[in-house]
Amino acid sequence: MEFLKSITRKAALEIIDAFPLNPKMETVDIENALDRVLAEDIISEEDIPPFSRSLVDGFAVKAKDTYGAKETSPLFLTVSGRVEIGQETDIILDDGHCAGISTGAMIPEGTDGIVMEEYIRRLPDAVEVTKTVHKGENICFRGEDITKGNMVLKKGKKLSPFDIGILSALGIKNPPVFKKPEIAVISSGDEITAIDEIPPPGKIRDINRYTVSNLLRKESVNITFVGIARDSIDEITEKLLSAQKYDVILISGGSSKGERDYITDAIEKLGGKILFHGVNIKPGKPTIFGKLWDKPIFGLPGHPNSCIMAVIRFVLPLLQRLKGELLQDSRRIKAALTTNVPSSYGIEEYARVSIEVVDGTYQATPIFAKSSVISSLALAPGYIIIPESTEGYEKDEEVEVYFF
Repeated sequence: MEFLKSITRKAALEIIDAFPLNPKMETVDIENALDRVLAEDIISEEDIPPFSRSLVDGFAVKAKDTYGAKETSPLFLTVSGRVEIGQETDIILDDGHCAGISTGAMIPEGTDGIVMEEYIRRLPDAVEVTKTVHKGENICFRGEDITKGNMVLKKGKKLSPFDIGILSALGIKNPPVFKKPEIAVISSGDEITAIDEIPPPGKIRDINRYTVSNLLRKESVNITFVGIARDSIDEITEKLLSAQKYDVILISGGSSKGERDYITDAIEKLGGKILFHGVNIKPGKPTIFGKLWDKPIFGLPGHPNSCIMAVIRFVLPLLQRLKGELLQDSRRIKAALTTNVPSSYGIEEYARVSIEVVDGTYQATPIFAKSSVISSLALAPGYIIIPESTEGYEKDEEVEVYFF
């Protein structure tokens, strides 16, 4: 069986994006919520802060009582008491009066400004104010941070430490999140050996298992390595059957459709369907995408660079949807090329690059290496995309660098 007709990267993504997915929801303890994806909008049921409070140590005042105050012409205010942090206060400020206050403490009724300690001179029952304060100065008013009834976090947001701070402020101990996708990883090929073996001539250790698994772990998914399948339809079929319960199946190696590659045959034997086989990209051309047991399955190229680029360009967008995460653009910067980068017309090519800053400008240097060379990925923080409509880039041309 020959390659199915290669399609463009855009067409491949359209097929992947059209694959029906149904992210599932659960609740987790807030201690374990980092990097999880919200399954519901978070609407505040209270004001934060729940009371107006001072932002500094000083004296609570009516701002109008300080107008015109300065070092050489202070104004005098009578002290009506003091409010410490954590206390409820029943002090009501009258005109010409003030109250001592600690940072974070509830402001007395009638207060609309706080004079900092630095601008106060103390007297037995009064203070001298040496600086004018304005309405609202040094006060965080009730609901100024978060207002009751407002949406504060949107469904599909990946929770950051700061988002978790918002949840804790609202007392949400068990936020609703989407379940982590369960991903099965299979390696295939007669040439593959386990990491703890010394490969005999003609064999290599399993690289893709570890690079793919750890790349995906950073995406907050659960990874299970099912095993190494030798180059036979029976072994590949056996490993696929072992992966049946998982949400997504990834099998690397054996997608280049030689006489001893059986991934597409095994998928079809089990009742699955190949949705595309071959994409006009380099590296990563022999990527397979299909449906098996109504679940997505990817056949990834065996060469490490090709495998990783297929994961980044095709697997990650699908996992983002499966996690329920709002789609986001890849992190990127603009950089000037230090040399020419040739490419073949009609193929979207990915060139790994190193980055340095010269005279305040990012410069990108291509790392030319074959798709089987894993060390080039360790040297490259990112890559550039050469569109299929061009034959490369010229030295000094500005390009976008996408970070791995």
